[in-house]
Amino acid sequence: MYNKAVLFLFIFLITACQNVEDTEQTETSVAKPANQAVVIINNSTESPVSLELLDTVAHRSDNWIVSYKAVDTLSLNLNQSARIIIHSLVAHPKTQFASPGDTVTINLNEYEMEIEATDRLGVEETVSNRDEFLLEVDSLYNLYIIADSSNSMRFTSDLSTVLLYPVSGNMSKVRSNPAQLEELVNRLIDQLEFVPSSLTEIENPELEVIQKLKSEIDRKEAHTRLFLLASQLDQPEIYSRVFNSDLYQTDTFVKSPFVRSYLGALIKWFVLKGEEDRTSNKSYVDYKKAYDRLPEYLEGEVLEFAREICLEQMVSYQESNLTVRKYLSEFLSDHQDTAFVRSFEDRFLLANVDSVELASDLSLMSNSGSMITLSEIVKNDLDSTYFYYVDFWASWCAPCREAMPASEEKRALFSEKGVKFIYLSMDRDKQKWKTASLSHHLETYEHSYLLTNPEEQQFIKDLKIDFIPRYVILNSEGKVIEGNAPGPEGERLTEVLDQYLNK
Repeated sequence: MYNKAVLFLFIFLITACQNVEDTEQTETSVAKPANQAVVIINNSTESPVSLELLDTVAHRSDNWIVSYKAVDTLSLNLNQSARIIIHSLVAHPKTQFASPGDTVTINLNEYEMEIEATDRLGVEETVSNRDEFLLEVDSLYNLYIIADSSNSMRFTSDLSTVLLYPVSGNMSKVRSNPAQLEELVNRLIDQLEFVPSSLTEIENPELEVIQKLKSEIDRKEAHTRLFLLASQLDQPEIYSRVFNSDLYQTDTFVKSPFVRSYLGALIKWFVLKGEEDRTSNKSYVDYKKAYDRLPEYLEGEVLEFAREICLEQMVSYQESNLTVRKYLSEFLSDHQDTAFVRSFEDRFLLANVDSVELASDLSLMSNSGSMITLSEIVKNDLDSTYFYYVDFWASWCAPCREAMPASEEKRALFSEKGVKFIYLSMDRDKQKWKTASLSHHLETYEHSYLLTNPEEQQFIKDLKIDFIPRYVILNSEGKVIEGNAPGPEGERLTEVLDQYLNK
């Protein structure tokens, strides 16, 4: 059940974001408050530069700091040393450690990314140091998990490009020396449970923070390696050892920057035992069941956080709004966390669901967060728009995303001819829509919108839009004249629009 012949391992780092201030400062030496680090960007490409931070704040994957400017200066509010992951669509991610008072300079061109940093506390050296214990673990681990760098693959997401390495387990080694595998697992469990001794006796709290940061990174490494051993060597009992380790028992667990990753693993592989429904063309994991079972395994603040993850996954696996609201109501009753509930309702547009269900028009959210309907867009148009080309898409729809560059070209071609392009995202997660919009330069486009509760909107039902991408052409009055229009790729759309314009 757990064994897979080959697993592609992402080269990525799980991180967290802080507040950021954007300025026009371009000098290489910038005055900064004591709790800030400055990032200077010199970017000669069209790729955005995006940053993630790792400190002690639970990771929220969509809150990236993104810059599209050729020259930019970002002031990062840091309470302590942090790891910055620097992403682009040109070069592979790079890691840089920074502390309050540091300056990091990023030089990106079409060939490479160069990083220069002051690193006044020497965090890079401290965190990257491999002591004798870790070196011995490395040697043992490399006997059992084989990474094939010669067959690496490039993977591009919204704001980053990374390498994937195919990895496989050395089963012959397991059969010939099971005692050595047991020794490796024991050492990794020790690494997983290691808690650094306090450094306060040397009266240097900054060094103590750095040691804790290193400990968290080493612990996450052990967690990842144990999961690879379990899956690639068909050793499911390793999962139980991980979930029964001190990692999941300590009071400080919920404060770990990797807590979401740890809890996600526990939910899927321990609470749900890896159960997954693949009877349809899309896999389905029943996070409702996980939500109900979690009190058998967790309690207190950790239980609450795990249930938050389950609620988010319910939306991701397209549970109905009725189901999600039912569980959200139970969450509020059990945990009294009104701040999370309000944030969740806002992120997934659940606060507006009642009004949307009563409307026959398309209810939309603009980039600025204001609400508008499709008919209002048409009614308020005072320019010489003759037709509207409506693109139904979503961040998770690969064909939709692949067609975006062609759509941008067609938009430029027809904008002066009286055709207005309207982009309607069917995402249920507002943050994912915003991140994907950044990738396609739609974050500032006037007619890019998020559909609120699309499955309940009558317009969607009338047109039977049950798959995307889907393209529709409206006339100047907002009436549908092409319910299944050509996509923007190729010349068919040009021909169709020209036919209507030349009537």
